[in-house]
Amino acid sequence: MMDSESQSALLVQPDRESAGTLPVMEDLFRSAARDVRTRLVNRAGADVQVRLGLAQVTTIAGVIDDTDARDGGVFGLFRSHPSGLPGIFVVQGRLLARVVGILLGEDPTKPPPPYRIRAVTQVELRFAKRIVQDVLESLQNAWPVLPAPTMEIEAIGTGPRLTSSLTPTTPVIAGSLDFGSPDSPYGLLTVAIPAQVARDLKIPKMAIIPRAVRDRRYNADRLMPLPLDAVAELGRTRMKLKDLKALHVGQELTLGSGREVEVKVGGKVVFLGEPGHQGGKHSVRLTGRPAED
Repeated sequence: MMDSESQSALLVQPDRESAGTLPVMEDLFRSAARDVRTRLVNRAGADVQVRLGLAQVTTIAGVIDDTDARDGGVFGLFRSHPSGLPGIFVVQGRLLARVVGILLGEDPTKPPPPYRIRAVTQVELRFAKRIVQDVLESLQNAWPVLPAPTMEIEAIGTGPRLTSSLTPTTPVIAGSLDFGSPDSPYGLLTVAIPAQVARDLKIPKMAIIPRAVRDRRYNADRLMPLPLDAVAELGRTRMKLKDLKALHVGQELTLGSGREVEVKVGGKVVFLGEPGHQGGKHSVRLTGRPAED
């Protein structure tokens, strides 16, 4: 563990490599947005859209000086381990009011009551902490390099004073999650991760091969340890939200014949197969690749 003076010196150094980690961090924030959306559906029984609004390399000052977040907003501090480096988060007041209302039974399809800036209650602070913790856990679970850092909330409150002990010029990678439909957004939740925590996520540069060389293969060994989710999809169906909410234990969903399985990586079909069993477990026998367009 580095001493406090060395850590402070490290934080204020310009992070020239942050731009190289940004594409990976964008994917991580998109994954977190999908996961948070699923958690909200499970808790509220209503589908609240969550998507990545913007991911950027900035500083702590650049995040907390946002005037739209100051009025009625919630600010907080979290700590990444094992590095011990601090990060911050900001939840806009109008977003918090809307999400808390939906969790307490408001209809998300109807226009919300007009938002008025007011003091945040302790109950709302607990809701905000839970939502931010969902985002941090989702980022940890999707982190492509192991061991993944753990991120724990240390403080939460109603003003940026909680971050006053941090160096304003600390470089961070900030992702803003946009809640609600694009036509009627609820507001933003921003999580700023110290750039140093993401330094191992930089995509390796490919070596430039002269045109005279016909063999254009490159060494991808550095990418091989990167874990990817492979999904074997037996079938899918579309349902109206009202029908989804009416589902009950024991009800059956029709997913088709189940004779063909699509194996997807990153949402793209890479193999076709057929379902089966092996050793008492479900299995898929690969039968070929999908036809190229």
